[in-house]
Amino acid sequence: MKVFIFESTRTVIKAEQAVRDADIFCTVIPVPRSISPQCGMALEVDDGQEQTVIDLLTKMAIIINSFDRDSVKL
Repeated sequence: MKVFIFESTRTVIKAEQAVRDADIFCTVIPVPRSISPQCGMALEVDDGQEQTVIDLLTKMAIIINSFDRDSVKL
C-alpha cells in the first residue's frame, strides 16, 4: 500500500473525493506525528494505483508526499 500525506485536512478531503470520483479505492488513515506534523490524516491506496493518483492530484495542483506503508509502522 502507498500512503499519501497532505498539508491540511481540507486537502485530504479534496484529494479523497477526487480519487474516489476516479473510481480508485482509498482509505483515510491517521499519520503518526513522527512521520508528518502537518494535518495528521492521509490517504492509503493500492500500490498499483500510485501513479494514477499522483497524476490526478498533480493536475489538481495538490502537493503530496508519499511513502510505502510497509516501511513505517502506523
